[in-house]
Amino acid sequence: MASFCDRLKALAPGVTIRRPSDELFRAPALIVGRHKNIAFQAVPTERELPPFLAALGQGTDGQAPEPALPDSAAAIQLPAELTLFIAMQCPHCPQAAMQLIALADANPPVRLTIIDGTLFPGLARDQGIRSVPTLILEDRVRWSGPFKMEEIVDQCIRRDPTQLSATCLRQIVESGDAPRLAVMMTKQGQIFPALTELLCHDRWSVRLGAMVTMEYLCSDAPELAAAFIPRLLERFDGLAETVQVDVVQVLAQTRHATAREWLESLVKQDACPAVKEAAAEELGLWP
Repeated sequence: MASFCDRLKALAPGVTIRRPSDELFRAPALIVGRHKNIAFQAVPTERELPPFLAALGQGTDGQAPEPALPDSAAAIQLPAELTLFIAMQCPHCPQAAMQLIALADANPPVRLTIIDGTLFPGLARDQGIRSVPTLILEDRVRWSGPFKMEEIVDQCIRRDPTQLSATCLRQIVESGDAPRLAVMMTKQGQIFPALTELLCHDRWSVRLGAMVTMEYLCSDAPELAAAFIPRLLERFDGLAETVQVDVVQVLAQTRHATAREWLESLVKQDACPAVKEAAAEELGLWP
């Protein structure tokens, strides 16, 4: 893949290639598209080169993928993770890739990963891929062979928001939509399971977005926030010190008796000084 990028740069000096420090996509991947929501875990050659170039050209000189999309595509509101497995020798894969690239180009919440199963056999094996093209929507729905875009769009629109993956929730909070996520959870009457992964994430910016979501929940749906306490306590001991400090803050925001009792016991334990200090500070602010 590195050699492909070097060759591309030599042939097209106007193309900028950079190595970002953090991406939602699993590495290694070539990330393209005007929304940076299309990734190739592949070395695009032969039949797959035109779809790659189409994705690369989005947003420049008015270029856009050719396939028409169903009108309902505009109704996709929630992030959607699509994974397309291909093989370079497959005659049907390029058309499938072009259709999905057009969908991702028109809908920034859609995140598309195109994987060459022969280049990444481990990923193909883990997903039980037996033929290509195979399209997977968030490990829940899959299509093998030719598919209809109407069906894919319909599944993206109708899926259960409570089952959104941690990656999808991360897209929401990192785009500044933590209040909307809190409203979604309030309407559903539950905190989405994947929020736990965000609150326990090693990266500060991810935790911050999740903490803002919890702040809104503590204010607008305190009973819902309180019901989340056991999940955090279950994970607490295995977290890094910096993450524990943030979780202490989240627990304190619930203002629930269970959280207070736990924080009081934490102060008395032989815990990390920074964590104990954070717990004591939060208890001092308790009304």
